Amino acid sequence: VYWRITETDEDEIMPPPDSHKEMSKKEIETLTRWIKEGAEYEDHWSWLPVERPEVAAKGPAAIDHFVDERLKSEKLSRSVETDPMTLARRLSFDIIGLPPTPDEVKGLQEKGIEATVDRLLASPHFGERMAIEWLDAVRYADSVGYHGDQTREASPFRDYVIQSFNENKPFDQFTTEQIAGDLLPDATLWQNVAAGYNRLNQVSAEGGIQDGEYVAKYQAERVRTTSTAWLGTTLACAECHDHKFDPFLTKDFYSFAAFFSDILEKGAYTGDGAYQEDEKKYAKDGLLMGRFGPELQVPTPEETAKQEELTKSLAAARSELSSTTPELEGAAKAWVEKRKSELTDSKRFDYLYLAEKGAKNEVGTTGWTFVTAKDGKVHEGSFARKQTSGGNVQHIADAKKKPLVLAEGDILFAYVFLDPDNPPSQLMLQFHHEKTTWSHRAWWGADNIPYAKGGTGPAHHKKGDLPKAGEWTRLEVPIAEVGLKAGDKLTQFAFTQFGGLAYWDASGIQTSSETYRYDGLDKPVQEALKKSKDQWTAADSKAVLENYRKIAPELQPKRDEVAKLSSGLDALKKGLRTVPATVSAMPRQVRVLPRGNWMDETGEVVLPSTPQFLPAAVKSGEGKRLTRLDLAKWMTDRQNPLTARTFVNRIWARFFGEGFSGVLNDLGSQGEWPTHPELLDWLSAEFMESGWDVKHLIKTIVMSETYRQSSRSTKEVAEIDPYNRMLSHQSAVRLNAELIRDNALAVSGLLNPEIGGRSTKPYQPAGYYQHLNFPRRTYAADTNENQYRRGIYTHWQRTFLHPAMKAFDAPARDECSMERESSTTPLQALTLLNDPTYVEAARVLAESSPTIDAAFQKVLSRKPSPKELAVLTQLFEAEKTRLQQGTDAAGKLLDVGLRKPGVEGDRKIEVAARTAVTRVILNLHETITRY
Repeated sequence: VYWRITETDEDEIMPPPDSHKEMSKKEIETLTRWIKEGAEYEDHWSWLPVERPEVAAKGPAAIDHFVDERLKSEKLSRSVETDPMTLARRLSFDIIGLPPTPDEVKGLQEKGIEATVDRLLASPHFGERMAIEWLDAVRYADSVGYHGDQTREASPFRDYVIQSFNENKPFDQFTTEQIAGDLLPDATLWQNVAAGYNRLNQVSAEGGIQDGEYVAKYQAERVRTTSTAWLGTTLACAECHDHKFDPFLTKDFYSFAAFFSDILEKGAYTGDGAYQEDEKKYAKDGLLMGRFGPELQVPTPEETAKQEELTKSLAAARSELSSTTPELEGAAKAWVEKRKSELTDSKRFDYLYLAEKGAKNEVGTTGWTFVTAKDGKVHEGSFARKQTSGGNVQHIADAKKKPLVLAEGDILFAYVFLDPDNPPSQLMLQFHHEKTTWSHRAWWGADNIPYAKGGTGPAHHKKGDLPKAGEWTRLEVPIAEVGLKAGDKLTQFAFTQFGGLAYWDASGIQTSSETYRYDGLDKPVQEALKKSKDQWTAADSKAVLENYRKIAPELQPKRDEVAKLSSGLDALKKGLRTVPATVSAMPRQVRVLPRGNWMDETGEVVLPSTPQFLPAAVKSGEGKRLTRLDLAKWMTDRQNPLTARTFVNRIWARFFGEGFSGVLNDLGSQGEWPTHPELLDWLSAEFMESGWDVKHLIKTIVMSETYRQSSRSTKEVAEIDPYNRMLSHQSAVRLNAELIRDNALAVSGLLNPEIGGRSTKPYQPAGYYQHLNFPRRTYAADTNENQYRRGIYTHWQRTFLHPAMKAFDAPARDECSMERESSTTPLQALTLLNDPTYVEAARVLAESSPTIDAAFQKVLSRKPSPKELAVLTQLFEAEKTRLQQGTDAAGKLLDVGLRKPGVEGDRKIEVAARTAVTRVILNLHETITRY
């Protein structure tokens, strides 16, 4: 090092001349002195253990101490405390993401800051505010991202995050449940929901992709997300090679990936049925194998209660249905005698053919079908009373999968009802033989399709005139009359009519064939009926009784009750929310992929392991390998130097606009050295030693004088510290996209404060989804109170994120996002002026505010200055004049949105003019910024 930095030869000196960088004399002297003193090397700051710096001050005062020490070194000092109104707004936006009411502003003045902070931390809206950044980090979305970006239900996970923050769940437990909740002993439903974190990644249903390639993509994504969200590292850089700047090896990347190799999944979710066996193998209550892998059903408390009620009622009804009485046994014996008599008698009986479920006909439909040859439409269901009209209309029953085998003396039949006012001219029964096709037919009425150029024959048999109209008639023909014989197989029936109206009902054969005598009876019942009663075993008696129970007329009401309850229970379960489920299976083999190539199998096989230069994870369970549960516990081990620092740094950025280290996703050597390293470590130690208490951490920060400073700066401070990294004052922070919308809804009175539940769909431009395919989709905005729910619940379509969210820099969540951009664009102003949500909010605000002054105070918690009021009044008068010109512009403006205006007549123009003013107020920089 010394030789390189002191060399004069251009080929040897460092930095090289073409870098246009040069070391100063002081820098060379400093390095020289360091070498002479022994060149003691200390690890990068973030890899060192977290040790609490000694400081006399406690709690929030400790924060002020560290900040003051740094300010002194820069010859700066802290600003004065901000005014109560600004502080009330700051606390409210920072902790719950909503503006304070006038009473809440007054409450801070009367009761003090601590009471206000405690009230906000106890609010159920605290969890919603905290969840926004966490959902960014864990890449929560309502769609799968890749290719078709199909919808995938995941909202229960969002509920888990919100509720966890509201309950102040310790962050170590919060971590464990997400990474390995499914592996906890006797894991609860919500711990399994939490483990859905592992499967919030993008997945693909594209038909041509390689399964192995996408499994590799998914495992790499989990490494990126987990290492970034919890450790604040760029372990992802080691996927193809050893990290260029940090001590992560490629082996570390794949050893970390191996922790997640037990997750049951596949790469290509192409609907190939690959999960059918898995569903049986991993069956448990509420677990389904959906299109995109395992899903967990998550009922609400109300749904759980209803499910328990239906289950209990169904069990009672089934028990009653299965009970045996002497009367039922007697009826069953009578049925047996009657049935045995029929089966042993040589007389024929009717066999009504029903196409086997799943059978397909030539047009690809399933089940019992018929096709109208005239219009080409396919109709599913039975033949009962199906109306057709005009022309040659043909109905086809498909028997290809289960052909009807004819016996001697069989009679083919169908039932028909002719409309008295418009009967057809001809009816025809046609039968498709497996070898001679459709040449076997019988007809009634006119001969509209003469056989063999006017001739007749055994396979074209006239049966007579049309049946009497206005009543059901059985049309029948012995098989011999249409050229068929015993042993022939029929694969289709056709019912043809010419003109008029006809209704067709059941069809089949009247036969003596034993094949069809027993059809529809279970094998045990068939065997019992073939024996004499004195040969019956207990199993025979049980089989006959259970069979009769299914058909007994006296039990029909109870069977109907069971069917109704069962149907209701199925419908309830089908409507339950689901979340992608993490199911632990046999771990896949994981090997190092040279240069990240998933097809290269020459790399070393690795087992789960944490990065080699950090404290090692401890194996807690049985077996030879570490598990996700071990990884989760390692994440929040007191010896792990990264997790607490990463979370504290992110929380600090929330409350001050920037973290101690300005690069939230990289605490490594390519990130940024913290501005206040001792304060970062003090807060990290405080966080861990408090039992990973998130609310304690936040209260400590916001109670500090540093947090409560005015956000006003001076020209002198701006020159020394333009980005306020030394914290000489507070920073003005633009609200998140979700909170900008929440603020507009809240001040207008439209906000629906309901917590949790399914994602909602606010107004969105028509045609925005026109390029979404596989399948094509249209967007249907909510038309009820869901329209006014908080932005955190907005449907998150990864490839087509809601445009108002996108305008204000919300991330697509394709990947882990630790920090949002904060841009300023004209599109943002246009969104606030023209998006239906903001137009409707402005109109409702105008309608409920008697004056411009009142509307201004609702939005900004302060009165307008005389100059502001004058400008807004001028706008109001100008708009009022414009709207009085005779057009219906006022009516059109007031009709925007679901909430109908409550004004009529001349007041419409006044409210519409005031709406123009409130639109401007909602568009102010001050409205969308917390100071």
